[in-house]
Amino acid sequence: MKLLHGVRLPMKGRSVELDFVRGIAIFVVMGYHFHTVRTGHPWVRVLEYPLKSFGHEGVNLFFTLSGFLVGGLLLRQYSQTGRIGARRFVVRRIFKIWPAYYALIFFHLLAGRHRPDTFLWQNLTHMQNYFGTSIAQTWSLAVEEHFYLFLPALLILLAHFRLRANALIGVMVGLCAIVLGARCVAVSHGDLVGAFNYTQYRMDSLLIGVILATVYWMKPELWRTLVAKKRWLLGAVGLLLAWLLFATPDVALDESVGYTIQAVGFCALIMLILEHSGSLRTTWLYRGLAWLGVYSYGIYLWHSLALAPADYLIHKSNALGVPPLAAWPVVIVAQFVIAAALGYLTTRAVEFPFLRLRDTMFPDRRGALSAERSNATAADNNVEGVA
Repeated sequence: MKLLHGVRLPMKGRSVELDFVRGIAIFVVMGYHFHTVRTGHPWVRVLEYPLKSFGHEGVNLFFTLSGFLVGGLLLRQYSQTGRIGARRFVVRRIFKIWPAYYALIFFHLLAGRHRPDTFLWQNLTHMQNYFGTSIAQTWSLAVEEHFYLFLPALLILLAHFRLRANALIGVMVGLCAIVLGARCVAVSHGDLVGAFNYTQYRMDSLLIGVILATVYWMKPELWRTLVAKKRWLLGAVGLLLAWLLFATPDVALDESVGYTIQAVGFCALIMLILEHSGSLRTTWLYRGLAWLGVYSYGIYLWHSLALAPADYLIHKSNALGVPPLAAWPVVIVAQFVIAAALGYLTTRAVEFPFLRLRDTMFPDRRGALSAERSNATAADNNVEGVA
């Protein structure tokens, strides 16, 4: 990374580190949703435990990462110009998110896999997280869509008062406290569904990501100080893992303070991966997860289509008398392969062409220098609109 007037500029092209973070998130989400063969073997349960137990936390990681990246798009502009180009931001987000999203809705409408009244109006109005949808994985996209409207409005208001970085962070910390308090009240009243799905109860994860972006873009000295403390970052990630292992089984605890704790831990994870990946970047596992991260939005949208083939394989293996231990890896691998292939194909066929059209019709104008424009476009393309 390089600095311009004390503000960090992204390197040209995608960030393999951030794609790796996305890859982790989409991998655990898929593992949580995918069907499996009951083998009765303890070691298989051990292998499945992280996926089947922490899949929801992949969504929390997506939220925090989205707050960091999308907030960064606006905060970089604010740090350079003192203003927020909300209209262009929203239009560019629409080109990023909607084409692939509406392609999914249109597919389900034509395929008839779900009754229209179970998803159509809910998804078309982006209110599926409040009213439910049979395309279950799309609930989190509604939260992000709402946040993409809320965040520019908030930053425009704060920019009107010419607030500096510390004041911006203070306001967002205050908003996080309000969201946390409201969610704790909802959980105390037994509204676990609302605490999990409703935008007003989940925004703190995104806001915490925006706070991290504020530090990154507007307080580079503080960023360098924080990322230099590698042991502290490792300790924070260790505490996050301990929380996931021991606290998440208590649903009320996790849905109240847990989402906030996770978001803070995920910020430490993002800093650690961004600055300290080192030689791990060259390993096949790192590059493989980063590849998944590139196509994570498409995979997230379409991965549920891998469930029906999995059910067919499970049924056929039972009918043919295939030992469960032999069928288990085939079923799991088949779902990952199908989901990755669908994500790759739909991203190439829908998302990428619309991004090119967007950059032609609505080029990024936030940078004053042509080189900054190029870097900004690359950074914007690097933001996955999925959670």
